[in-house]
Formats: sequence, C-alpha cells, structure tokens
Amino acid sequence: MQKQLAFIVLSAAVGMASAQSGPVTLHVGDSAPPLVIAKWAKGQPISKLGDGKVNIVEFWATWCGPCKVSIPHITELAKKYKDKANFIGVDSFEHDPNAATCYPKVEKFVADFGDKMDYNVAIDGVEGTMGKTWMDASGQNGIPTAFVVDQKGKIAWIGHPMQGLDEVVGKVIDGKFDVKVEAERQRKEQETAQAAAAAQQKYIGPIMAARNAKKFKEEVAAIDKASAADPRLKQMLTNERFSAMSQYDEVGAQKYAAQLADGQFKDDIQSLNSIAWAMVEDKSPIKHLDTALAIRIAEKAAKLSKNDPMICDTLALAYYRAHRVADALKTQKTAVEKYSADTKADDATLKEMKERLALYEKAGK
Repeated sequence: MQKQLAFIVLSAAVGMASAQSGPVTLHVGDSAPPLVIAKWAKGQPISKLGDGKVNIVEFWATWCGPCKVSIPHITELAKKYKDKANFIGVDSFEHDPNAATCYPKVEKFVADFGDKMDYNVAIDGVEGTMGKTWMDASGQNGIPTAFVVDQKGKIAWIGHPMQGLDEVVGKVIDGKFDVKVEAERQRKEQETAQAAAAAQQKYIGPIMAARNAKKFKEEVAAIDKASAADPRLKQMLTNERFSAMSQYDEVGAQKYAAQLADGQFKDDIQSLNSIAWAMVEDKSPIKHLDTALAIRIAEKAAKLSKNDPMICDTLALAYYRAHRVADALKTQKTAVEKYSADTKADDATLKEMKERLALYEKAGK
C-alpha cells in the first residue's frame, strides 16, 4: 500500500544516493534506445519507435507504490490521446532473477488491475536490458519514470508521469514542444542533483553499510551525524531514523514518533500516517506498542485529511491493536466505502482493506 512506502522509498532513496552512478549517456534529444521486451503482458506489441507516432515509455514495478498511483492516470492519458500516441508501461527492476516466477507475477498484477491499467504493458527481461539502456543510461534512479519519444524516435522529455506528462504529450503531438530548451533544463537539473549526491556521499555510505549489516544503533548514529552536517539530509532521513530505532529501542522510537508528530510532522498528513502505520502494521518490529500514541497520531492525520480512506485504514488498525473493536469496525467501513468510490483505487489495496474489515467483523462477533 502507498502508506507503507514512506519507509521503502526513503530507504531506496538512501541506497540510490549511496550508489556509484555510471556516466549519463542518454539525454533528451538523443535517439531512443530500441525496445527489448521479454514478454508483452497486455495490449498491442510494439517493436519500433519513431514510426510517425508519439510513444510514451514508462517504467514501473509491482512493488512500487507511487507506480500504482500513477497507473490510472496513464490510463486516462492513453484514452485521451488514443490514435495519436502509444503508451507502453515497462515493468522493470523486479529483483527476481527467475523468469518462471517473475513474469507470471507481473501478469497477475496487470490482470488484477484490470481496466485501470488499460494500455500496452511489457515486461523487461530478467537481464534488465530495458532498465540498463533507458533508465541507467539516462541517469534515472527512481520509478515511475516516463520517456516521451517523438514522431522521429527522439527522446523529447524524461520525468515523473504525474508531473507534467499530459501537457508534454499534447505539445509533442502538435509539434509545439521545444526539445532544445527541455534538454538544457534537464542538463542543469542533472548537474545540480549530481553535485548534491557527491556532497552527501560521504555521509550516506556509512548509513547504508550499517543498515545492510543490521547494526541499527550505528545506523542511527550515522544518520544523526549526517543530519547535523547537512540539513538537506535531515528531512530525507527522519523516517529512516525512526525505522532503524524501532529495531532496538521501542521506547525511544515511540518517544521520537511523538516528537515528530508534535513538531516536524505536525501538519504533514502523509508523514503522520506513515509513522502510525509503521507502528501498527503486522511487520512492525515494535512488540510493546503504545496504542494510545499510535491512535493519537493516526487520529491527527485523519482529522487533517478529513478522513482520507487510506488514513482511516491506518486508524482502524490502531483501534484494533488497542482492542477497540467497535471503533475499528466503524472506521474501516468508512475506509472501504470511500476507497471503493475512488475511480483511481487499485484492486489490490481494496482487497487488503476488505480483508481487514472482515477481520474486525469476526472479532466483533
């Protein structure tokens, strides 16, 4: 679910920042690499770009929460620009080296999404050729990422599919998109990002080394050192610090959660929700949960969001952990009803919500 990803995405961001990135060899304005597809999971197979039609090649993965959010949006664009542009979702970075298990998993994901994922869907081979020749070559280290390829097979734009893709596709179709201006903008942006990553590298390395070795006390110490040295890292690493601290100091971690909820995150709905979820979810390392605190944080997020269904789902689980079954049941019903009415809701998340609702109903009998 999306709310679980605050920690996953931050951890991934830390890992990517610490990685030694190779030289950027693919830029806006260059010819798009070939499509090297292992298997088509949905739609019409496309073998060639630059055939007189605009093509959008978007990278995603089944484990990626932000990708799930963007999928219905891409479906809307595919319908909007039907017969004028091809939309191709390329599943990549699955981290499963076995095609016999990887490909069926992706196909099931696509099938479960149904009409909400209504465009061409391809699977990158387990060798990751598409990921290497498109994403790595262009210096992109996060998904979802979309590449807009113009009628001549040139890359016109690279970016997040939820941030400006609609306008770009329309302009490229109409021949009104200035690729040279965009290439210069992205060049400057990339230089800035690379400089920041280089400056932060000496701090990120020890954090990841400690994390990978499961030396969580050392990881927290490294995070504190990095945050003191570079204020830009403090915000980025706050949730990672809580996650690491939860592994060895439940009391301290929960005190830290309270500090965040009353201070840095007091008006940040998603961060409040992420902390509350990390405390109450089944996989949480916190065994002696301060249920009152978890409920307070989740209730605060729910109030600020005016009972967003994802946050109601978190709050319901917090109530359940506190044995307030009636409150859990009432809140989860609200979550399911509101999420079911959302046209961009994905079936997998709704299924999880309904399973929790059934759990609370059973407990209430």
